[in-house]
Amino acid sequence: MAAKAPRKKAKGKGSWSSQILLIFVLLTAIVFLPTTMLVLFGMLPTVVAVLIDRQGGTRAVTVGSMNLAGCFPFLLDLWTKSHTAEYAGTLITDPRTIIVIYAAAGMGYLIDWALSGIVATIMMQRATLRLAQIRKRQAAMVIRWGKEVTGEVVLDPEGFPLEEEKA
Repeated sequence: MAAKAPRKKAKGKGSWSSQILLIFVLLTAIVFLPTTMLVLFGMLPTVVAVLIDRQGGTRAVTVGSMNLAGCFPFLLDLWTKSHTAEYAGTLITDPRTIIVIYAAAGMGYLIDWALSGIVATIMMQRATLRLAQIRKRQAAMVIRWGKEVTGEVVLDPEGFPLEEEKA
């Protein structure tokens, strides 16, 4: 009789470790409800950046960093003055808070846009210089080996140039 191979347990969407982590995150969010309220409201531009970023996450990191920097003074204010849901609601509804947090996120978008343009320009210049170097090397090869190395001369199956018929 052949021995049966042991079955591997299929990990579904709800593995125990992920469920425990989710419960921990939810309990922490409830315990620190004022902080959770301010962070969830303040970090909305980062959520948008994560959803629209299809280039590997650089935009989400840039916007998220600046967005968190904009939220941080108000988080410190919340933590040092009164860590209550009422005070968090007061901060969220204050126009100054919204302007500062979202302007910081806007600066993140601006930084991402500017740096993307600068990096693209630098890469284009490097590619142009590299192409010039390749063309220079090709010209040196033609001088050294002849025009057969260009690929423009018709070759026979053995790789020798076909002689053109002279009239």
